[in-house]
Amino acid sequence: MTYTDLIFLFGMFPAATVLSLLDRSSEYKNLILILTSLLFFSWGRPFAVCLIFLSLFVDWGIGLAVGSLRAKSRPAALAMTVIDAAMNLGLMLVFGHNYLFEGRSPGLEEVMLPVGMGYYSLRGFSYVQDVFRGKIRPERNVFCLMTYMVSFHLMCAGPVVRYGDMESQIRSREVNTDKLNAGLNRMVWGLGKIVLLSEVFAKIMAAGLNGNEITTLGCWLGMLAFFARYYFLFTGLCDMSRGLSLVGGFVLPLNYRDIEPDELFTGMVKSYNTTVVGFFADLLGLPESKSKVRTAVGAVICGGLMGLWYHVSLGCLVIGLAAGALVAAEQLFLKDILAKLPAAVKYIYLVLTAMIIFGGLEFKSFYGYRKWLLGLVGVGTKYTLSVAVKNAVMNNYVLILIAFCVVCAPVRRLITGGADKLSAKNRRAYSAVRAVKTLATAAVLVISAITLAASASVV
Repeated sequence: MTYTDLIFLFGMFPAATVLSLLDRSSEYKNLILILTSLLFFSWGRPFAVCLIFLSLFVDWGIGLAVGSLRAKSRPAALAMTVIDAAMNLGLMLVFGHNYLFEGRSPGLEEVMLPVGMGYYSLRGFSYVQDVFRGKIRPERNVFCLMTYMVSFHLMCAGPVVRYGDMESQIRSREVNTDKLNAGLNRMVWGLGKIVLLSEVFAKIMAAGLNGNEITTLGCWLGMLAFFARYYFLFTGLCDMSRGLSLVGGFVLPLNYRDIEPDELFTGMVKSYNTTVVGFFADLLGLPESKSKVRTAVGAVICGGLMGLWYHVSLGCLVIGLAAGALVAAEQLFLKDILAKLPAAVKYIYLVLTAMIIFGGLEFKSFYGYRKWLLGLVGVGTKYTLSVAVKNAVMNNYVLILIAFCVVCAPVRRLITGGADKLSAKNRRAYSAVRAVKTLATAAVLVISAITLAASASVV
């Protein structure tokens, strides 16, 4: 099950919300969350329940052992932490990266659980790691740890919240009208990003990066659409995750932030899946490092690890290492040089470096990647712009304009700031602004639901 399944949006989620509001105690809310999360995770995959309980009790037991051993024998505590890392790595590889075992293990693909396994494994290991480092005490109540591990709020796109940050909310939290309102609004707008905006750019990407009809503008627009598609898909999932959490009474950290040109490529990398980047950086000890050389080497290693975490392949490893190398170069010397450039030039630098490095994620072979790179400068192209790309853009120009306003921070701030100033003038203006926001949110929900229903009927 995913956040965009109609059965989740109009069945499980409303039912879970209503049930959780029947009692104010956190223990009751945790029980409802655990039960609904197990249903969410194991929908169509009953084997998942066994997997969750097995791995959860292993993490819980190892956490207790590490907490007991770290004062007596640090090497023994470290050995237990390594065992937990190996267990969670194995879970992620076998159940999160199904493609590694296609055709090699008959019947195994029937119990694969690709959605959320990467985040699930990182949460399990991060808990034991924090116990080993002395950042938190081992959790003796397995049901509190279970709430943290299986919560469907964190399953599809993170964030990787550390247990120490959630422990107090698991034991005591309040659901009020402000959280419900903010959560539902964020959830609906996140749904709109996924269903409406992401799909528009998927069409442009398919037309522009069509290997049978390579055009110069198609190569540029297709790759820009590639980034836009996954930007809105990921940020939409994160918004839905944060919205669902607020409805459940949890306040989670943001898993993405606006891209600022002054932060250069390093800032852009950190702006996407922020909590995962933070986890790997913390794993390598980068935040505590005062050496530029060590930080640079760590950035390269961190990039390689994240590339493999997303997809175990040589291509993703190379792309991750390349991204880490550019981050390292900025930390060592490039940052001082590029800091003097105008903001417009920095934006161009970000676009070009992101396209050249991360553009390789779209292609299955170096041949396709090379063909696209040459197409950017008109080599090997048939003509400048294809009819398919032109139609994909012209038929969706309204949504493309909306997407630009959403992704461009200065424009978005100008619009929201203007609305805030207008609403502050008087009560009538405030009511009008609120009514427009409510109608817009309702329209996004209705159109998204209709789009999902139409897609489901076609399938």
